[in-house]
Amino acid sequence: MPDTDARVVYARKAVSARAWAVPFVLVALLTLGFVVADLPHVTATTVLAPVGASSPVLLIWLLTLWSLDRYGAVTLTRETLRVGRDRVPVADIEPQWVRMLATRADPALAQRLGTSASTVQVPGSRQADGDRGRLLGGAYGATLGDDLVTLELRNNQRVTVPTRDRRGLLAGLLTVLDESGSA
Repeated sequence: MPDTDARVVYARKAVSARAWAVPFVLVALLTLGFVVADLPHVTATTVLAPVGASSPVLLIWLLTLWSLDRYGAVTLTRETLRVGRDRVPVADIEPQWVRMLATRADPALAQRLGTSASTVQVPGSRQADGDRGRLLGGAYGATLGDDLVTLELRNNQRVTVPTRDRRGLLAGLLTVLDESGSA
């Protein structure tokens, strides 16, 4: 029987399935355009040329999506908050801080864009901004438009979680913290 404490309470991928489909659809449309333009004399070159020409861009695009997904995925279980390759024990998160964040209004888009654009951590640096704390996930910066949720830990340190679903993350944290009796 699986351990019920390991059950996922909240999970969010940084890249949607639709975002993964976009580059393939664009390559297919480009190929279709070449085929239609050369309709009476369609050859293998007509089909392979646009695919081959766009493959370097497609590869870079797909690696970028993979990287965003790898370092931006957020998973919360009863025991651990995992962001990318970083893990924070739920017992280390200050419940009063999470409750305070849950009562605040969501930041406006302009504020999220400004905050995410200014969050860059130099490699080797553990903490770029003392008020925000270290950016979790393993990336050097937040994706433009991400909301940054700063969590206070019990050892008076702060960490920042990049997310596009602030309310869902905070609701999941409140649920886990209330169940664990960390109030």
